Amino acid sequence: MHPAIKVKANSADRKRALISAALTTTAQVSKIGVGFVFIKLVAVYLGAGGMGQLGHFMSVVTILSLLAGGGIVNGLIKYVAQYKGKPKKLLNMIAVSKAYSLIFCAVVCLLGCFFSRYISGYIFKTPDYYWVVLFLAVAQFGFAFTNLVTGVSNGLRDTKTYAMIQIVGNILVLPVSWILIQSFNFVGAALSMVFFFSLYSIPAMYFYRKSVFSKLKIGFRYEAEGFKRLLAFTLMAAVGAISAPLVEIVIREQLIEHVGFVAAGIWQASIKLSSAYMGFFTIFLAVYFMPMISEKEKVAEIAPLVFKFMKMVMAIFVLGASVFFLLRHYLIPLLLSAEFTDLEGLIKYQLLADLFRVTTYVVGFVVIAKASLRIYLVGELAQGLVFCGLGLAFLHSGLGVEGVFIANLLMNMLYFTVSIIGFTIYRKRSV
Repeated sequence: MHPAIKVKANSADRKRALISAALTTTAQVSKIGVGFVFIKLVAVYLGAGGMGQLGHFMSVVTILSLLAGGGIVNGLIKYVAQYKGKPKKLLNMIAVSKAYSLIFCAVVCLLGCFFSRYISGYIFKTPDYYWVVLFLAVAQFGFAFTNLVTGVSNGLRDTKTYAMIQIVGNILVLPVSWILIQSFNFVGAALSMVFFFSLYSIPAMYFYRKSVFSKLKIGFRYEAEGFKRLLAFTLMAAVGAISAPLVEIVIREQLIEHVGFVAAGIWQASIKLSSAYMGFFTIFLAVYFMPMISEKEKVAEIAPLVFKFMKMVMAIFVLGASVFFLLRHYLIPLLLSAEFTDLEGLIKYQLLADLFRVTTYVVGFVVIAKASLRIYLVGELAQGLVFCGLGLAFLHSGLGVEGVFIANLLMNMLYFTVSIIGFTIYRKRSV
């Protein structure tokens, strides 16, 4: 290649990379911003008690957003990254994924419709909101479609498409949530939680229609081997999606019973604040880190990437968390309301726990990328059991809601230590 042409090509690549990075950053910032505004709306219109009452439904919607279509988004990223140079295998895998997702969504929808009154009675303490459960059961088809589109685009490293879906979806979510919560309070907040995830399907459909995959008219394909491979990711997603929210539901019930709805609301607000900023790291690692390690086969190539991203996420988190902690007396009332001032003395536990958790995420993505099902399942279940055991023990010992925060910190410290030791052993054995 002529040197001048090569320089122009490198310049064009750098320009595309900068545009992609800018869009991805904008998408993450807008998603975090929308998450904080949503929490603020719930805090202002429902208060700490209302936040506590809405907690169970928030957990259920979170579970479905991760499990919609079988929770195979990380599987899509992995296999699309592997097969992007093999068009026949790639198209076959997408067809299999579409069939798998549709079957999973149909089963979930039928179960949701059939048990809607029972589910409403448990999460809302009344069967009268069964229609909200029905709405969620139908809306999860939209969740799944978005997961398919973003999974394929991330696997192809088409971060521009992913970023635009997030940006447009965030723009749509905010006014809808504001109107619903302001007009219908508790019911509006419940509905807005569903819209929070389902509205992303609108820009996802737009970009799908513009893509080559729409023009190829890829159908639905059943393939036993393909379904088996995707099932591993469903099991990983199911354990990850269900274990944490299920433990939250158990602990929240005990908080409500022993301390009250306000204490449950304080803890729920902390969870939602954490989810808002931790989402940045999860998506950052899924978009940039996971495709990189999916393409690597040798541990000698994976290990440097792991340590590089580990140091990167720790540095970013420590910087942000330090600012948040120093300004907590201003930021917590600003992001929530004056009712949540008790969180100012507890947020240090959440920030420290999230520091260990975000670092552990890097090792966790290696496990997902290599489809190490047994390790992932054991790790996720162990987290849930340790947190639940410690949380209930501290709560019943008289520590109240502070005991739950301390239990979360201890669990994340333990999981971080075990993950680092496990990765070190894996690295040495593979040399």
